[in-house]
Amino acid sequence: MKKLLTFCMIGLIPTFMFAARVGVLHFKAVGVATETAEIVVALLASDLASYKHQVMNPDAVDAAVGQIVRCYESGCAAEIGFKAKVERVIYGSVSRLGEKYIVQVSVVNVSTREIVWTGSLSAASADDLDMVAKRIAKSIAEGKKVEETVEVGMVTEQEEEEPRRRQAFFVTGGKFGMLFPLGGYGGSGNMVYGAFTLWYEIPNVAVELSYDIGFSGNLTEFGGGGKALEHIIDMSFLYLFSKTDFCPYVKAGIGMSSLGLYDSLGYSPGDMGMAFGLGTSAGAGLVMFRTYDFRVLLEAVYHINFNEIPGFEGPHHGPKISLGLFYRARRRKGCGGGCFGGGCW
Repeated sequence: MKKLLTFCMIGLIPTFMFAARVGVLHFKAVGVATETAEIVVALLASDLASYKHQVMNPDAVDAAVGQIVRCYESGCAAEIGFKAKVERVIYGSVSRLGEKYIVQVSVVNVSTREIVWTGSLSAASADDLDMVAKRIAKSIAEGKKVEETVEVGMVTEQEEEEPRRRQAFFVTGGKFGMLFPLGGYGGSGNMVYGAFTLWYEIPNVAVELSYDIGFSGNLTEFGGGGKALEHIIDMSFLYLFSKTDFCPYVKAGIGMSSLGLYDSLGYSPGDMGMAFGLGTSAGAGLVMFRTYDFRVLLEAVYHINFNEIPGFEGPHHGPKISLGLFYRARRRKGCGGGCFGGGCW
């Protein structure tokens, strides 16, 4: 029991180890204006405070020790932290290498004089430095590496260029799946589906426009020689539960559908051809690699087709399982990539 309790306490350390009184020092400016480094520090201190930390900004630390502090290594930072009566001290630098900005940050435990967190993040331009400050604050607060805190809305332009990961909000792709009829469809067997999909999203909500085609053979009414053919134009609304790479969601959609039930010679009962009507679906899924250009989707929905075809009872319905592949082209300056390539969106 004692070992189990110790294990559980250790497991909680990454979550709570930084929930302390923290002092933030002036950052060293290397190849950038001092004002730029001070802005990054101010943003970092503000973002840390949003995680319920007790944060002393650089001016407060200066006032507590009676001098302007210029300290860029752990031993000095620990001494300053002792004088300012804080438990941890954050120090670092803002550098420029060509057009790229690099923010390096370390956190030192005042009592042990040990560095308990360190990390760096790059920005392709000064416009991304606020994003960098948010990511570093989140990483410090959660005790994680900066690479582990990426999520939609918190991807820097530099990260977009290197691992091709971005805040994607307009993507295209396709789905492939199978519907298992539980009613209607003339007693048809399982139906194979393919779909072309447009997906527009903001951090927690997405709208999906999809064109599906489904096909099956073996209609029992026609002695096993017929087929079912379904077309669906559907608009769905999704709620996304996470901004991270593995994002579960729920969805509901409505649209127009057509359904034809044909015998082996291509005839439909009553020469009705294809009937048109309302279709709807609801279900859930999982988006994988959401912060990247290339995404994989697993989805399960329940589909209902309300078409009425003489000689066959409706509605036509059943669960549908799909695998989706989505891609968004690299964003280019201006509209060089075309609207559907991401250039104008």
